[in-house]
Amino acid sequence: MGRKQEGSTLDFLSVCICILAMSIVVTAYFYCSDLLLRKGQVSQVARCYILKMETVGCLTEGDKNKLLTELHTIGLRGIDLTGSTMNPVEYGDSVILHIRGKIQAKMWGGSHDLFQSVFTAREVPVEEIRMSTAKH
Repeated sequence: MGRKQEGSTLDFLSVCICILAMSIVVTAYFYCSDLLLRKGQVSQVARCYILKMETVGCLTEGDKNKLLTELHTIGLRGIDLTGSTMNPVEYGDSVILHIRGKIQAKMWGGSHDLFQSVFTAREVPVEEIRMSTAKH
């Protein structure tokens, strides 16, 4: 009546392996989703500033400083705005916002040790280019 069933240890072991594998997948998902979230925030900030640039005709010094502050708050480092329209243009001309930088993110490591984290911190390059027409 109270006999132990055959193979119950192997069933338990396979369940434990599945739980371990799923926890690794979920952890990797959270690290990747954080990177995608911050990249989306950079895109949204770029969209807001290209709309401002449409109405003014360029990226003003005040807007540039606000843009740099917002990007730095998101976590973008080494920000480069080279290629952006900094001088006023005429109505109908193109305005360009070109943002380059790097975001610190945890990524799946190429080589790992049992005593080290599988996820290593890396700098991921981010580039966002927005183009529109001056409407001032």
